[in-house]
Amino acid sequence: MDIVRTVHGALGESLAVIYLLIALGSYLRRRQGGLPMWVVGLAHLLIAVQVVLGTVLYIRAPQVISIWHPITGYLALAALGLTVVVRNRLGRANSAALTALIVMVLVIVNVLIARLR
Repeated sequence: MDIVRTVHGALGESLAVIYLLIALGSYLRRRQGGLPMWVVGLAHLLIAVQVVLGTVLYIRAPQVISIWHPITGYLALAALGLTVVVRNRLGRANSAALTALIVMVLVIVNVLIARLR
């Protein structure tokens, strides 16, 4: 379980940077339609893996971390669905940038919760 915890921690901290880069890249390439979908899809895959690893860790030892840690993790995963909701209003690239910023904030909150436990 130590390896899973280490991977979960490192991936969580990396996701904040990854989603910042997704937001910046989507915004800067908004005239070209944003980033290629495989780049955004890869980031989404990483956050899904992060949530699965976190769920496994929380099931094994719920007393180790606050209940808010998994809640904000699930909220970050659910926030990815906002892209579809705001796409008609903002356009593909801007909606991806906004969603990535929201996910980045939730990931940073999650990292802070884990660090301050």
